[in-house]
Amino acid sequence: MIAIYLGMGVALLATSAWVFFGVAYFRPKARWSDDDARKALYRDRLNEIETEMKSRVIETVDSAELREELGVALLADLEGRDADGDEGSSRLIGLSLAFVVVAASVALYLHWGDPSAVSIRNVGSVVTNTNSTRGELDEAVKRLNVRVKNRPQDRTSWYYLALAYFKAERFSDAAEAFAMVQAPGDTPLIDVEVHWAQAAFLAAGGILDTDAQGIVDRIQTYRTDHPSVLELLTLDAVQRRQHERVVNYSDRALRQEIVGVQRDFFERALVAARSQLSSARPHVNVFVDVRTIPKELSWLLVYARSESAGPPLAVVRRPLDGRDSFNVTLDDGVSMDPSRPISSVNHVYVVARVSVTGSANTHPGDMERLSEILIPDGATVQLSFTDGPDVVESK
Repeated sequence: MIAIYLGMGVALLATSAWVFFGVAYFRPKARWSDDDARKALYRDRLNEIETEMKSRVIETVDSAELREELGVALLADLEGRDADGDEGSSRLIGLSLAFVVVAASVALYLHWGDPSAVSIRNVGSVVTNTNSTRGELDEAVKRLNVRVKNRPQDRTSWYYLALAYFKAERFSDAAEAFAMVQAPGDTPLIDVEVHWAQAAFLAAGGILDTDAQGIVDRIQTYRTDHPSVLELLTLDAVQRRQHERVVNYSDRALRQEIVGVQRDFFERALVAARSQLSSARPHVNVFVDVRTIPKELSWLLVYARSESAGPPLAVVRRPLDGRDSFNVTLDDGVSMDPSRPISSVNHVYVVARVSVTGSANTHPGDMERLSEILIPDGATVQLSFTDGPDVVESK
């Protein structure tokens, strides 16, 4: 703080010296030091002209011309003096204005600014760099704590502080800092709230306690299937041994185009959870070969319908990511409507569709394969798009 005030003082003194030096150095020099002397000089010259004319040194005509020239010179001298005065006044006004602007800027900064604020330069790179040392993080935390203490409305500093705590594995402190990033009533910032939920989850020991669940519920009001939130819900369900929920959360995440690391996590969680379910439960295993489909088809939908009528009972949706085949399971964990699970009917048939859009409605160019009517008792169905004509569902 002292260094900042000292620097501001030196800058102000330097500016003041520059202004006053300009005023003193560039002050206009008076062409005449005294009006009486100027008048006497022109009077003497007029007398000389008169004397020369009487002694016939010059002619009367020449005398008139000399008098006229003398008058012109006198007027020029007076105009020059006025111009110098105007120039000097303009320069003085300009320099004075410069001084006033600098002084006003300093006064405004001292009133509305924060000269005592701690610098957070390079803090952003420290808290986001994967190679930051613990010492660098501790120093960043120290500086940011001082910063937010003096400037509690600085949301950016709170965000950096939360990230620094998170990176230092101080998850409770991180959750508290994330809570300060957004003011009540602000538009939710999805990345901030996801980090906040993660910090609260880890602070609670790897489960969704009341605080963490509240953050997750708030996110789901405007972003139902955010992959990182589904990851927290999946991990919480694993800890609580709620295998059906693990299946549901994992499948909802796998319906989206997500990064490979997350996809691997959800696929492993899905397989592990289903291995804990009863093998006697109603379900159908489906193998789909997609090796020769056109490139413009980007999605795979697999669903089971009742042999009678109605919407699909169980639905799986996957982005086509370059794999040759997919293995999916249709059971109550992927019910389209929990009030009409696959276990509520005795016979179903399976439809596999490769689609441009991945939506529920069929579009031109989509391709479908259908199975025979079967009992959902663990049967396995194989559908392939590699040979045979396209089959379109008629029901």
